[in-house]
Amino acid sequence: MVECEFPECTTFGSVIRFALELEKGAAAVYQELADNPGLSQAAESFRVLSAAHKKREELLEHTRREKLNEMILEPIHEIDSSEYIIETKVPEGVDLKGAAEFASDIEAKSARFYSDSSKVAQSLLAEAARILDRMGKENQANKEKLEAL
Repeated sequence: MVECEFPECTTFGSVIRFALELEKGAAAVYQELADNPGLSQAAESFRVLSAAHKKREELLEHTRREKLNEMILEPIHEIDSSEYIIETKVPEGVDLKGAAEFASDIEAKSARFYSDSSKVAQSLLAEAARILDRMGKENQANKEKLEAL
């Protein structure tokens, strides 16, 4: 289990930090599921998802460094970060169906976070809004794949 520190979303910078923690947590969960011998039939799917979330974390870091300097301290009041905190402790002895449901919950919360964040970001910076919106759609697609396992 990875310990994540989910900040309260009070500025645009804290929204990005929250997103980074979401990606870090999701990547670690998927890696743990991929390494679980009892879930070997879906190990490759979990590895692919882990790698995708690591890549998204890199995208967010790049976006924060290169494009959002002036927006970082912009206040945000519309996002209650407690609604989007993901569980990163994989249940012991989880079977494939349980693992897929557990992971699907991560994708669902992440999708809601990115969708809601993109709406807030749209008024601040269109490029950030597009990135957040795209990430939410990717989460929704991942959730649908997981539900098919």
